[in-house]
Amino acid sequence: MAVSRVWFVRPVAGSEFIAGKATFSGRAIGSLGSGGEKIIAAQVSLFYCQNLRDLETKIRELAVAGVNTLIVRVFQNEGDRPYQFATARYPSGVYFQTRHAPVVGDVLGVVVRLAHRYGLKVFAWMTTRYANYGFESSMGLRGFFYDFEKGIMAPGKGFNLFRQDVVTRLEGLYGDLAQYPIDGILFQDDLILKHNEGFSDEARQLFFKDHGYDPHPSLLYGETSTGDGGRIVVSNYTDRFWIWARWKNRNVLALAQKLMNAARTIRPDLRFAINIFYESILEPENAMAWYSQSLAAARDLSFDYFSIMAYHRQMQEELNLTTIEETEDQFAHLTEKAVDMVGDPSRVLMKVQAVDWRDSRLLPVEETERFLRIVGAKPEMHVAVVPYQPDLPMGRMIRSLKRPRAYAKWALEDSGMRAIHGPHPSFSPR
Repeated sequence: MAVSRVWFVRPVAGSEFIAGKATFSGRAIGSLGSGGEKIIAAQVSLFYCQNLRDLETKIRELAVAGVNTLIVRVFQNEGDRPYQFATARYPSGVYFQTRHAPVVGDVLGVVVRLAHRYGLKVFAWMTTRYANYGFESSMGLRGFFYDFEKGIMAPGKGFNLFRQDVVTRLEGLYGDLAQYPIDGILFQDDLILKHNEGFSDEARQLFFKDHGYDPHPSLLYGETSTGDGGRIVVSNYTDRFWIWARWKNRNVLALAQKLMNAARTIRPDLRFAINIFYESILEPENAMAWYSQSLAAARDLSFDYFSIMAYHRQMQEELNLTTIEETEDQFAHLTEKAVDMVGDPSRVLMKVQAVDWRDSRLLPVEETERFLRIVGAKPEMHVAVVPYQPDLPMGRMIRSLKRPRAYAKWALEDSGMRAIHGPHPSFSPR
């Protein structure tokens, strides 16, 4: 079954010291830790509790249900709902002690203590490029994007990853995070550069040094047209764009390695997962264009796990799948191909969607279970239910992993390279 895609456009909202110069920390990659335990995780944006007694009750209930790992949000973007059992001191910042960002409250310490009391591991879910907390108005630290409508470079959202002071600040944040007795860290999906991002002076100068020409937009983008709402749609990219995209990818991965090294200097056994867009598996060229992301390149670094954002409702809409059966087939194909690309199922963590991103309502439990059962067919593979909500019947959902739905060999055609129209909307919390 060939897959067609409905294309969307969304508006767009960091150096020699990075490119090609990251070093490994010397630890083995892909380790499952003591006993090789399968991760069965709940990814937590909120605990939905008012006090610490309620928090302990929620964590205990998750442990009884069969969850063995919590992936806990430790960042607060302005406008996000804060943890209700903590008094927020700032509108944005982090939930652990550090001198490199505003501390909204020290939630992580309490969560780790309670989780470990009930035998649960904790992964801290943390931002990178968007971790410019306290520096949102510092124009010199912001990245730049190309504004197609105006034809100019403009300051964008988040840090300029090509500045040494930004990298030093992020290394300090991740070093402070490693001071806690956490079991791992998940890189949020902001560790990317979209197809029209990364145009800071520092990035362009370093690219020029490497390749001998300035990555000016006039050299990168092919035909454009006006799409819905009067927005500019890019129909194709030039050969030089792909050189630029791969260069950005190498720099982003080198930064990730620097942050892992900074944390593992303090905690050598700390495990790392990175969020991977499903396009990186089904449509690698699109992922490189849209996000400067490549699973093939990332697998050679010291990430322990690749966290595949396999959100089936999102895939169904974006890939123009018309039935739940087609969506299951594509999800199964994604699962199989992820293992093939990584080379080891014990380095793959499949994230299964349990909530409709549009209205935050729970999906039918039977629907979510269908996709959990596909993951259950590979016992070495890890799984996370995203996002945790108190009404989720976690025990029932986890039991569905023990009723695997085995597929023989996925015979789907790859989605392949389609006409590229720029990045499409993302409805998930990632």
